Amino acid sequence: MRPHLYGLLPEDLLTALRSRVPDARLGEARRLLARAVAEDRADLSGGRPVRTAVRAAALEGFDRHDLEVIERIEDPTDGSLRYLFRCDDGALVEAVRIPLLQPGHFTVCLSSQAGCAMACDFCATGRLGFGRNLRAWEIVAQLMVVRREAPGRVTGAVFMGQGEPFHNYDAVIQAARVLAHPCGGRVAQKAITISTVGLVPQIRRFTAEGHRFRLIVSMTSAIQERRRGLLPVAGRWDLAELADALRAHHEATGARVTVAWVLLGGVNTDPAEVEALAALLDGVPFKINLIDVNDARADGYRRASDAERDAFIDALQALRVPVVRRFSVGRGRHSACGMLASRRLAELQDAL
Repeated sequence: MRPHLYGLLPEDLLTALRSRVPDARLGEARRLLARAVAEDRADLSGGRPVRTAVRAAALEGFDRHDLEVIERIEDPTDGSLRYLFRCDDGALVEAVRIPLLQPGHFTVCLSSQAGCAMACDFCATGRLGFGRNLRAWEIVAQLMVVRREAPGRVTGAVFMGQGEPFHNYDAVIQAARVLAHPCGGRVAQKAITISTVGLVPQIRRFTAEGHRFRLIVSMTSAIQERRRGLLPVAGRWDLAELADALRAHHEATGARVTVAWVLLGGVNTDPAEVEALAALLDGVPFKINLIDVNDARADGYRRASDAERDAFIDALQALRVPVVRRFSVGRGRHSACGMLASRRLAELQDAL
């Protein structure tokens, strides 16, 4: 299989080019990648000159094709546009174009895996099971398609789609670096967010490597046994280990830790959760992103009532914890992460 230009940094491309053109130069690799990714020119034309032999080697030796779009669903309520992609091997993955408050600006929610192995109890993708890791180019390709069709600028990317990003660590970090590179997606590093359900070794590695991408940790419960029932990964790394990794991340970066909390009505909005969270992260500045659960199952988790949510927020604010309400897009068409792929897979199975 030929390497794909979407998954390469200039140094990677230069190494590969030199197997064909020994005197290829780094500047040529940069210009070719800028044409392929930053400028979205499949024929690698335009811009400053690149020697004919080098351009020919890139055209002949590297793939440049997109993922196949098999469905687009726009939610009239929130303005999000969800894409269902089919990979070369038939794997189905999703990405979402999300409008930002600044008119004409968008962020893209990216998938990092086909399916997910984490099996979080409230997550549609978790119920798909694990298919495979996506390659770096397949992650970047999602943004390329969305950016090409956007009626404005894509200025951010979040790794919060299908899959656990840190379960596919190397490909995700490579994709993030391509997205942030001046020859790549040209997205500011601080506008790229990587989410994890709490894979402690990878959090420590991310910290040690000094990446400037934003990190969000999905906690959803600060009570060990409750969290273990909701997020099975908690059975492998308990909350104390997770808290130690987050404390080390704060000490290394000076940044406030961001915790994501999926609000589950009647499950994780009680005062005991706030007390446990405050104790767990004592001495670590943190903020919390609250997300309403989006579960289309008849017997699934319900959204917290206004009273539950308000009481939970009041308790957090009493501890001077910054609270940000995040909204799960795609609610109006049951097209949140995993739902489109689940539906399409069910349709394919019914057709057999």
